[in-house]
Amino acid sequence: MQRLNQTVENCFIQAETFFERTFTRPEILLSARNSKVAGSANLSRWRLRFNAHFYQQQPEHFLAQTVPHEVAHIICHAVYGRVKPHGKEWQAIMLNVFNCPPHTTHNYSLESIKINSVEYRCACQSHLLSIRRHNKVLKGASYQCRTCRQVLQISQ
Repeated sequence: MQRLNQTVENCFIQAETFFERTFTRPEILLSARNSKVAGSANLSRWRLRFNAHFYQQQPEHFLAQTVPHEVAHIICHAVYGRVKPHGKEWQAIMLNVFNCPPHTTHNYSLESIKINSVEYRCACQSHLLSIRRHNKVLKGASYQCRTCRQVLQISQ
């Protein structure tokens, strides 16, 4: 946890140097719950939450990419207010402040995480939707494949 906290602090120092102002530090939590999310920034509670499983899986990558990603959300909100989560302001912070590619998703392995999911299909492949997304489908939402653009249908 000490290394994680220090990386967060280093990100804030970089941002303070770049923007020539200080930023209030958020609460930092390391979560052990089973989740596909590598990290999250809760702007209303001024809190950063990181996934312990993914941190342990690839600590160097996590510290170099995931931590700046989440800190950038906090910095973006402090500087620009309410904007798109991965919009041009956030992307600029990732590139210009942290010198990181502005990727919006991670590629950590999900195999060892036990997450309840439901299998859906499209024309080209099978997809596992989380219970949360499956419940949204039951209430009328729809999701489409990014490859073939077909609406996903529950597997029989």
